[in-house]
Amino acid sequence: MNDILSHGQTLILKNKNEVIMQKRALAHSSPSEHSHKFVEIAYIDSGFGAHYVGDGSVTPLEKGDLILLTPNISHRYHVSSQSPLVVYNCIFTPKLLHESIKKDDDFINIVYKFLFSSDSLCDSENKGYILLHKAFGISNIIKEMYTEHTQKTDGYIRMNKANLIRLLIAIFRLKKESIDKFNPQAYQKAVVECAVEYMKEYYPEPISCEALASRSYLSVGYFHRIFKNVTGYTPIHFLQNIRIENAARLLRTTSMSIQKIAITVGYSDMKYFYKLFEKKYNITPKQYRESV
Repeated sequence: MNDILSHGQTLILKNKNEVIMQKRALAHSSPSEHSHKFVEIAYIDSGFGAHYVGDGSVTPLEKGDLILLTPNISHRYHVSSQSPLVVYNCIFTPKLLHESIKKDDDFINIVYKFLFSSDSLCDSENKGYILLHKAFGISNIIKEMYTEHTQKTDGYIRMNKANLIRLLIAIFRLKKESIDKFNPQAYQKAVVECAVEYMKEYYPEPISCEALASRSYLSVGYFHRIFKNVTGYTPIHFLQNIRIENAARLLRTTSMSIQKIAITVGYSDMKYFYKLFEKKYNITPKQYRESV
C-alpha cells in the first residue's frame, strides 16, 4: 500500500505515472466504507464474500468475479470467515490512460468512454460500477501485470501501460458478450463522442467518413448510420459545421483575409467555402465580418 495515501476515508494514488498492481488476502471484512481518487479494477482470484456500495447495493463475490470502480465510489468488502477473499487490484488514474491513446486510433478511447459512461455504470443490478461474473479470461492478464509490477524488470512501466489497454479491451469484450449488461446506445454514443472530439481538434486536416470509421474499426455504413442516429447529422455535415463555425470565429476575432481563413479551416476551394458559409449564416463571409 506504499503507493496509496489515505486522507480520511478517501484513498489517493501517490504515483500517478504508472499502473499500480496489488494482491491482497482479505481475511476480515472492511470496518468502514472508503472511496478513492483513482480507477480500481478488482479481480477475485479465490474465496467468497460480498461487495457493498454506498448506495446500498450488495453483491455476492466469488472466484472469477471482476469489479470496475470509478473514482469517488464509496465501497467496502465483506469476507466469509470460512473462505477469505484473494483480490488482485489494478489501479490507475484516468489521465494515465489518456496519455496512452494514440491520435490515429479511437478504439481504446471508445472502450474507455463506453466502460466509464453513466449508461454502462448503471446496470439494472448495479449503480456506479461494473460487475462481471465468470471473467476467468482476465486472470492471466491481471497476474502478468502483477508480476511485471512486483519484479520491476526493465520496461515494466511501459509494459503495464500496454497491458492496461489489453485489460480494458478484454473487459469490454466480456461486457459486450453479456447481453443483459451491454447497452448499445452507450457504445454508439462513445463511438460518436470520440469521432466528434477528433473532428473538433483536427478539422483543418483532410477528414473523410471512411477515415473516421477506420479509426473506430467499424464499417463505413455502420459508422455513418450510428453517427446520424446520435447527432442527427451525417459525419461530413457535422464536420462542415465545425469548420464554418471556426471560420466565423476567425472572422470575428482576427484580421486574416477570407481566403486565408478558408484555407485555415480546411477549404482550398473558395467557391465551395462561400457556398457552405452562406448556407449556414445566410450572408457572405465579408458581410458577416462587417456585421460584427
